[in-house]
Amino acid sequence: MRLEADGRHRLFFLVRFPLPRFALVIAATLGTEGDGRAQERVLTQAIEVRSLSFEEARTGLAAKLRGTVTFIEGSGAVFLQDETAGSFFRPERPDQLRPGDIVEVTGRTQPGNYLPGIALAPYRIIGHGPLPAAVTVGYDDLTSGRYHYQRVAIEGIARSVTPVGEGRSVLRVDVASRIIEVWLDARIEDEGAIVDSRIRVEGLAAGGINRRRQLVQPYLRTRNDSEITVLEPAVPEAAVPRITAANLLTFQVAGQGNHRIRIDGVITACPSKVLVFVRNGQTAFGLRFFSPTTVEVGDRIDVLGFTEMGRFSATVVDARLLARAAGPSPVPQEIDIPDLLGGTRDGDLVAVTAVLTDLFRSENGVVLALQRGGHAVQARGPAMNVDLSLGSQVRVTGICEVESSTSVVLSSRPATVVLQIRSPEDITVLASPSHWTMRRLLGVLSVLAAVTLVAMLWIAILRRQVRRQTAALRERIESEAALEERQRIAREFHDSLEQDLTGLGLRLDAAATRMFDEKGRQIIAVSRGLLSRIQAETKNFVSDLRDSTEFDLATALDAIATRHSGEVEVRAEFAVPPPPLPGSSIHHLRMIARESVTNALKHTDATQIVIHVDTRTDNLAMQVRDNGRGFNVQAETLGKSGHFGCVGIRERARKIGAQVAWHSTPGQGTIVEVILPLAHGTKGNPTTPSDFPRPDPASAARQTKPSLEHA
Repeated sequence: MRLEADGRHRLFFLVRFPLPRFALVIAATLGTEGDGRAQERVLTQAIEVRSLSFEEARTGLAAKLRGTVTFIEGSGAVFLQDETAGSFFRPERPDQLRPGDIVEVTGRTQPGNYLPGIALAPYRIIGHGPLPAAVTVGYDDLTSGRYHYQRVAIEGIARSVTPVGEGRSVLRVDVASRIIEVWLDARIEDEGAIVDSRIRVEGLAAGGINRRRQLVQPYLRTRNDSEITVLEPAVPEAAVPRITAANLLTFQVAGQGNHRIRIDGVITACPSKVLVFVRNGQTAFGLRFFSPTTVEVGDRIDVLGFTEMGRFSATVVDARLLARAAGPSPVPQEIDIPDLLGGTRDGDLVAVTAVLTDLFRSENGVVLALQRGGHAVQARGPAMNVDLSLGSQVRVTGICEVESSTSVVLSSRPATVVLQIRSPEDITVLASPSHWTMRRLLGVLSVLAAVTLVAMLWIAILRRQVRRQTAALRERIESEAALEERQRIAREFHDSLEQDLTGLGLRLDAAATRMFDEKGRQIIAVSRGLLSRIQAETKNFVSDLRDSTEFDLATALDAIATRHSGEVEVRAEFAVPPPPLPGSSIHHLRMIARESVTNALKHTDATQIVIHVDTRTDNLAMQVRDNGRGFNVQAETLGKSGHFGCVGIRERARKIGAQVAWHSTPGQGTIVEVILPLAHGTKGNPTTPSDFPRPDPASAARQTKPSLEHA
């Protein structure tokens, strides 16, 4: 703690304050007199100085005070008091002053830490006299600050004397149940005669000040024990009345005198060297030693001390140990949680049996949540290693402590009660919880749910992969089977039909060497030409069967146009590049286009054929257009006897889920149109024939175009 005037020596106010501010201050305090010259107003009373605000005092107003020196601080601050109030100043030569000197100080004001005073200033000693009379005050008078830095007096019971440093002491005085400290610059000679005496102490009202210029804790400053007067001597220690714990701060006809009492008991807990808990009969209480004292749990002690109300029940403070005898550890009182919460066991050593519902560690130690019969309580202890399972039935021993209370009508009841654990030995596990606690069960269920979800996802992925691989394998098997069948048919055609056609050609060549009339020779020539065409078609068919090369649709249709471009003008055109299609779809579209081109060349005398492909939003449209003579759609495309070209086109379209239609007008050519849904064609999953409308016979009968198909 520090006095109001403590701090560094300050420079003269002209150095501290800039010239413009100083000029404003002077202008504000000037008055005109007589001849018009301005003179600065001078503060001549202590009450005028201490009445300045912080802003006013820091401007460095002129002051000239005359008063009596009341106290001299070691740091150099001097406190003086006139007939109005008290103040302080910093003298240029503090070693020449002593209390009682009457001085005249001339200087400038400064704010100070709490109230204004005078900065470093010269002084003049006028004389010497007695100190100003001390005003008797109470604790509230000191905290108000109205007597700060003035001589005051307090009356109360001396509670303790503590040596501080070299040659100094701190005297604690009970003034109307409030403790006021008195700082002496000397040692008290007879401490035993002071404690528990009713005394009067005169000194300087001072206190600890924070950085917000607030008075935190008031106290008195005095020179030595000459300013302490014993009003009522203390009762000798042997005559101090002995009481029981049950009578602490209970009703007395004469009231509580705040004097010492004598009490004994058995120590139940020792949280520290100063704080212990004691049981006296059936009542327990907390006890604070005046100074660190070594005792153990189980010791029976005899002490002198003062009574004081704790948070909920009476305690003994500023105690001094008179006697100590070792004894067995005390037995805790077995109680239920409702009894614990009632507050009658405040400060006693108790044991509670309950279920552990929670356990956590904080910066101050470990906290256990206990519950039994619908009631709950917390048990707290120092940092310790405890391995407890939630749900265990435990027996916890500790000190019952009421932390807060509430007032209800004419009674006070506990609001917060805790059980203070002394050591790990105070916790005993009576029954462990079932292995399948709710938390563990939820954990296992969560793991099972996660495993099930992962398994379902894995199964879904496997099923998708199996379907994809099955489709690929099916397509491969079908492709290989189709290739094998094509090769078989090609072999059969080559080994049978083509050989027979070759033999027939040889016979026709042999017959042509014989003598025939003109009509016979003409028949032989026509037959030989027809046979050559049949042989060429057969070779092309065998070549197609043998060709297993996979094409995209554009390449396949370009190949058809290139093959027939020597006979007539045949070209393939694409509105946009066709999308990738399965091999089966490409094959059937290619064969449909080839059959349509062949029919146009053989039966319609077409001179121009166009294979047009257009890819729309959700389907692919392929048209084979020619400028031939046209045909009757109804008569030529619906199963004409001996003609299978259109039937084959329909079958191929049905396999890939496409629609096919013929549009023909006599003399205006023919259009064969195939519509392939891309959702089917791209995936290779043909739609059943029922998914597409069949041709309307009535509308087909209205078509009068001649057939392209005669083979």
